[in-house]
Amino acid sequence: MTKVSESRPENHADFLRAGIMRRLGALMYDFLVAMAVYAVAHFIGFIIVAVLANLNPTFCADNADIQQCLITSDIYSGYLISAVCLFFIWFWTHGGQTLGMRAWRLKVQRMNGTSITVFQAILRLCSGFLGLGNIWLLSKNSEGMSLQDRISGSEIVVLSPEANKIKNWNQL
Repeated sequence: MTKVSESRPENHADFLRAGIMRRLGALMYDFLVAMAVYAVAHFIGFIIVAVLANLNPTFCADNADIQQCLITSDIYSGYLISAVCLFFIWFWTHGGQTLGMRAWRLKVQRMNGTSITVFQAILRLCSGFLGLGNIWLLSKNSEGMSLQDRISGSEIVVLSPEANKIKNWNQL
């Protein structure tokens, strides 16, 4: 059984790296999902702040309405951004695929085919701002790796249809 699990990462490392068009397609899908995550986080946050404001009328400064309280709060803005970032970090580290990546048969992984770490996922988020790191793929010496791939020590590969059906890559 040990021999089988040792050979599996080698097979996953053999997939070809994804090109820019496939990455941009997945990015568009994930943008829509990220906006949904943002909206759900905002809904939850709004309810919490509304309850707190009703329990304690001085919760918002100068008795401002709840909307004004949320718009001016740096903590609330950080909460919303964190919710979206955690969405990407969770999916990248627990299976290597977001919903958009799954639709386009893409997977983010280390060079040896194993899942990326939380630190690598954070590096990908910071260095691949809004997908602009993918512009590096247009250069002749990119070797199929975007800027965020290089900085985080990971790669995005195109999966076969059979490999894309695997539900949980961490079980391999």
